[in-house]
Amino acid sequence: MAAQIQDGSNIWPADRSGPVFVVGRAGMDLYPIPVGSKIKKAHQFQADLGGSAGNIAVALARRGVPVQLLSAVSADPAGDFVRAQLHAYGVGCDYLAQAGGLARSSLALAETRAEECEVVIYRNAAADLQIEAAHLAGIDFAAARALVITGTALSSDPSASSCIAAAEEAAGKGCPVVLDLDYRKEAWSNSQRAAQALGAFCDLCQIITGNDQEFAVLANADAQAVAAGRALAAELARKGRVILYKMGRQGCHVLTGDAVYPIGIWPVAMAKPFGAGDAFLGNLLAALASGSSWQAAAREGAAAAALVVSRPGCASAMPDGQQLADFMHRHDYQAATGES
Repeated sequence: MAAQIQDGSNIWPADRSGPVFVVGRAGMDLYPIPVGSKIKKAHQFQADLGGSAGNIAVALARRGVPVQLLSAVSADPAGDFVRAQLHAYGVGCDYLAQAGGLARSSLALAETRAEECEVVIYRNAAADLQIEAAHLAGIDFAAARALVITGTALSSDPSASSCIAAAEEAAGKGCPVVLDLDYRKEAWSNSQRAAQALGAFCDLCQIITGNDQEFAVLANADAQAVAAGRALAAELARKGRVILYKMGRQGCHVLTGDAVYPIGIWPVAMAKPFGAGDAFLGNLLAALASGSSWQAAAREGAAAAALVVSRPGCASAMPDGQQLADFMHRHDYQAATGES
């Protein structure tokens, strides 16, 4: 039986009263209705808040964790929609800037289908990449609970430089820095550039999360080179990072030091194949904030991921604490091989 992972107190200081700050994209998602429809045949769409940082922030807010989104939205009705939705979900927008000119909030068309699910994301002149250092002025990282950076925010300036400056300040004041690799091929000029930027940023982080493809890219290998990615994840763990290695239907591994702790899954009928990673990270961090061990927090994250992929939508699919508890009570947990 594997030893119990130490609790998260060394990563998430209990005496911090400030919010979690999440950096990256939030945009508008459009889903063809009725559920199951193809985009090319749709006559109607339903709008929802989306984007990895927006979803993670909503996941935290739904669990009662104070959270602020550090991002920028376009100066148009789409940007107004994003801001209004964040407010409605309880996400703080004190550091949500408005990007001018031709900058636009991201727009995603996404199908709610378990098979042959198509997703199209429009990110030309992305507003969320216009985050500047001035937008982050005044943040009290000495009180902040954590700084969560989503990887696409590091894909170009001014956002990338602003993220690095924020992470350096946060790390210097003892604020945990979390990196969600969040690799999107379309966001980068090439995978080598992504590996360089993300790899350098890892030096500022305490927690790093990603999947097989993302760690393979981080290892500067082919995206299918799973072995190289897993070797790099293990190396980062030995250097003191906590690695949350996601493997889809095979569960995930929490790596700390030389130890690997397998975490299982909550089997569900899948409605769509996206949103799980955002739910996993947001709910895992929320569980750590409440004093859970790494193992218990990862199980909650896995439960939230399963619940979200079983529902339409992304932000609207994120559970609150009671919904997550009900889900975990009603569904069977499938432990991973070797799990304690």
